[in-house]
Amino acid sequence: MSMYPFEIKIDAERANDDQYWRINRIHRLIGYAQALADNDNNENFYKKINKIFDSKGSLTVEWKSKPTDEEKEYFQKAWESIITDYEANPVEHIF
Repeated sequence: MSMYPFEIKIDAERANDDQYWRINRIHRLIGYAQALADNDNNENFYKKINKIFDSKGSLTVEWKSKPTDEEKEYFQKAWESIITDYEANPVEHIF
């Protein structure tokens, strides 16, 4: 499922069918992270992302190419924000 150019794949582990909110949360997360990137003039940041997965509050970002520490921090800041209900778990990055 993707609504972003360059086909960022998103998925989430769901305990039952009513947890579609995890998918919506990932959409908000990507928007927040890209806004942080845009603020740093890193407009093409999202092109480096292959897949994002939310497993009951543990976020995994799979990258097409190695991200900078700053790019990884975009996701951590977004994950810790009100946008994602202050999830705050460490984000795992896979290259």
